[in-house]
Amino acid sequence: MTKVINVVGAAILNENYQVLTTKRNDNRVLGTLWEFPGGKIESGERAQDALKRELQEEFNDQIEVGPLAAPVSVHQYDFGEIHLAVYYAKMDTHNFDLVAHSKVKWCRQAELMQLHWAAADLPIATQISQANLREIVFNG
Repeated sequence: MTKVINVVGAAILNENYQVLTTKRNDNRVLGTLWEFPGGKIESGERAQDALKRELQEEFNDQIEVGPLAAPVSVHQYDFGEIHLAVYYAKMDTHNFDLVAHSKVKWCRQAELMQLHWAAADLPIATQISQANLREIVFNG
């Protein structure tokens, strides 16, 4: 039986409609690949709450979570099946204390497809690269 791993990520937008991307540390699973910051959803945890917790743990930052950025991406890796939900978000703080990543980069939409994405993140990055980011509404 395939292990299903529910993961949540953030497509964090800044005031210039750039998207925050993160490069995984070389020594981690899928090291050197680009992804949306986030992590595993714990049992009984809402995806949005998991996202806030993960960004606190990984960057020491607070975020506001917005709408889902794209349909959930499902990808089969050798370690399990990832179900990745990525939400638009904006940062309330900007500490960027990197724990799980070697690099962060703000990308214009046109730059997103130039990165070497983790397979589960790729279809979401593709959709975000074509979205009208000025239409994203945060209800906070």
